[in-house]
Amino acid sequence: MHKFFPGFIFSLFFTLLFLFSFYGVTQARGIHKLPSSLSDEMLFITDTVAPGDTLPARPVTDLEEAIPDGRRELTRAPEEKDELPRSAIPWYTEQQLQNPFLSEPNYADTSLLGVHLYDYANVSGFFNATKGNSGHVYRSQVFQPEVIYGTTTGHKALYGGYLFSHDSLRFYRPKHVFTDLFFLMGDEREQIFYANHAQKLHETFHMGFQYRVINSPGAYSRLGARNTNLYFTADYLSEDKRYQALASIIYNRLRSQESGGLKNPAAFEEEAVRDSVFLYRAESAYRDFSVNIRHFYQTGFYTGGDTVNEGRFINLGRFNHDFTYSRKAFLFDETAPPASFYDFPVLDSLATRDSTTLHKIENLVSWSNFPLSSGRGTFPFNFRIFLKHSINTIEQPDELNYYTLDTLNNKIHHFEKYNYNEIVQGLELQSDQSRFLSFGAYANLTIGGYNDEDFHAGTYVNLGQENRKVHLEGRLRYSLMEAPYFYNNFSGNYARWENSFDKMQVSALQVSAHFPAITLEGNYYLLENMVYFNSDALPVQNTSGFGFFNLGARSDAQLGRFGFRNHIIFQQSTSSRFEDYPDLTSYHSLYYNFNLSGGALVNMLGFDFRYNTGYQALTWMPVTRGFYAQNDYTTRDNMQLDVFWSGKIKSARLFIKYQNLLGLVTEMKPRYHIPYYPIPESMFKFGVSWMFFN
Repeated sequence: MHKFFPGFIFSLFFTLLFLFSFYGVTQARGIHKLPSSLSDEMLFITDTVAPGDTLPARPVTDLEEAIPDGRRELTRAPEEKDELPRSAIPWYTEQQLQNPFLSEPNYADTSLLGVHLYDYANVSGFFNATKGNSGHVYRSQVFQPEVIYGTTTGHKALYGGYLFSHDSLRFYRPKHVFTDLFFLMGDEREQIFYANHAQKLHETFHMGFQYRVINSPGAYSRLGARNTNLYFTADYLSEDKRYQALASIIYNRLRSQESGGLKNPAAFEEEAVRDSVFLYRAESAYRDFSVNIRHFYQTGFYTGGDTVNEGRFINLGRFNHDFTYSRKAFLFDETAPPASFYDFPVLDSLATRDSTTLHKIENLVSWSNFPLSSGRGTFPFNFRIFLKHSINTIEQPDELNYYTLDTLNNKIHHFEKYNYNEIVQGLELQSDQSRFLSFGAYANLTIGGYNDEDFHAGTYVNLGQENRKVHLEGRLRYSLMEAPYFYNNFSGNYARWENSFDKMQVSALQVSAHFPAITLEGNYYLLENMVYFNSDALPVQNTSGFGFFNLGARSDAQLGRFGFRNHIIFQQSTSSRFEDYPDLTSYHSLYYNFNLSGGALVNMLGFDFRYNTGYQALTWMPVTRGFYAQNDYTTRDNMQLDVFWSGKIKSARLFIKYQNLLGLVTEMKPRYHIPYYPIPESMFKFGVSWMFFN
């Protein structure tokens, strides 16, 4: 009984705070709701986006975090965003600009809510297991099956918000010029900076770019990280709105020190300076360069005139063409004899330099009966058919000829090359989404290549319009897909394998109910042939079928000057032969708003509290770039309390944050989100964000 008593106390505390927030919501006025997505995915993970960052590459739902100010923006009228109309800067994702039914803009918000949540890992939600330093890989504590489309290495989820991706970039459309600068300074010389700029070059042409840097040496040995990200966007829409072109260029460069974790955790817990690790001269790097071009032309003609004002437009369909080129490179570099992580014989006993690249050239053509955005009238059903061709080239170290020496005894590393051509054909259907009852469906099939015969299908039903106080949503999805490439084929100095796993099957039933006071969501997944890394850090397949469900609730409230935010997720699996997740995880925030100097200085003072039950957390294998199951350590119930102050003077916002206040309690032992990477006891953060609108 004593073992579960602390968890029971905190669960009771969460419940009382949640009920109090529920009461506060019923008393609050003017609560804004975040519109739900019309896509095939509906995920309840509580998301927030760090200042100036991109949205995650997936849809938004009401239960996800609705944090303004460069984070998850609320969609509402510009005059509600700020007293100054010039601060209402609209932005769109590629999906919004390509689909006329998703054309309502988001707005760059200058409020204080969530400005202190600076870490880009928050793009993937509040509930993450980290290595204790920003810039490194991390893992979500909420189960979400990764739906794989096309050949992939399965590494995008590892870096999450630290990467720019084309489908989540923001295409700003300011009236003139918009610039957003952010700088953070923290303990242990942590520094984060970004500059975001967008401007209108012509009434029909906009451009923008963002540059950001993370430089974080870390609190303990071998946890340094330095990330650099850059993107450019261009957006053109013809005056008659019949032709549109979107272009974006992305460069991601992530470099992290790798330690392999603590070699002697017991000694470290007695004295923190004894933080001996497995690897002292190892680094991992990720580089990504990609170009994306999307454009469409609306065919048709006007009857009774040549403009929309003179006659009716007869829609003959919309033709789209998308082109993508990308090059991703993974590097593990170690200038010391390899550590004994695996029983495989090493190919080079003096050092390791494993470099793997993935080249992709992709073309997609589609036709749809989407209406002209400036035209009148729509079809009862809107559909889209597409055909996508991809050329994928993967290079990995040559197992039989890892390296040779030149005449100067310099190493020349050799690689094996694998080519895959695949074609994806698909169909999408949706009804008029402005009606009380709306629905849609999609299906696609892959032919050829590594993902030959992959199949994805899904449908959704909505009851009530998304802007109503009460509406219901339901989703049903099915995916038959290959495991990520590195699960089947991997070659390196430490380990090598060739597997032929059966295709994984994921069936998902997802339901959400949105009310003025609360949002509830339930998800049930039926999983078969799931592939994961076992306790030996090797990929294995659970050939049996099992279920996984999670339930979530969110309630945000304003009661006078007080604000409450509560997000709770409960989850369970019917199988122990898979990745482990905490049964309960939650986030709670209480803050107080007040003004000083006659309203010139707007203030927010509050605290954030995170909690999750103990579980057998996955640990990190640096040489194969994956999280794997372990049976030797069960994390304790985790609690983290952060205190923050945020202030706003005109368009400048500042925050001061003391992270992990409970770390001041000397009796507390070091915590591990990921065994054995210790979380710093407490850290101080200071940040400033400044927006310019001219």
